[in-house]
Amino acid sequence: MAYSKEFLDHMASSQDAFVWEAPAHEEVDRGPRWFLWMSLVALLLAAYAIYTANYLFAFIILLTAIILVFAGNEKPRKVLIQIGNNGVVVDGRLYRFDELANFAIIYYPPQTKVLYVEPNGVLQARMRIELEDEDPVAIRAHLKKFLQEDLDLQEEHFSDIVGRLLKL
Repeated sequence: MAYSKEFLDHMASSQDAFVWEAPAHEEVDRGPRWFLWMSLVALLLAAYAIYTANYLFAFIILLTAIILVFAGNEKPRKVLIQIGNNGVVVDGRLYRFDELANFAIIYYPPQTKVLYVEPNGVLQARMRIELEDEDPVAIRAHLKKFLQEDLDLQEEHFSDIVGRLLKL
């Protein structure tokens, strides 16, 4: 069913049970040692790729290094998060509850305060939303009215842990 843009904008603006700003992604502090080690790893991988005549792999390593240097040093922008009775709004985009499969809250302050929301579609990526100073118990109680809670997820996803450890 297709909704008009006006209707969707009204639904998104009426999501007011929980409203806060969160960073679009986790901010990492990369010092000179990090750049030295990652440059060394990139050079070793590129040398191995050239040695084995795998030029596409060498190109991918070079491209990844360039992206990490230029895009990885930007401060994360703040996005508006809204949770109401119609769904979850992330940066103005409404995800209706019927489009979402489940949610999980991982709360181990001060390091980990995250809400994961899993969409129904296999091609859509899960949303990782920083809870900041929001009350996880109240958000959990509200979301349980509309979504199933993923009780199997007790820790952060492995990719998030590796990303934080490697400062990616």
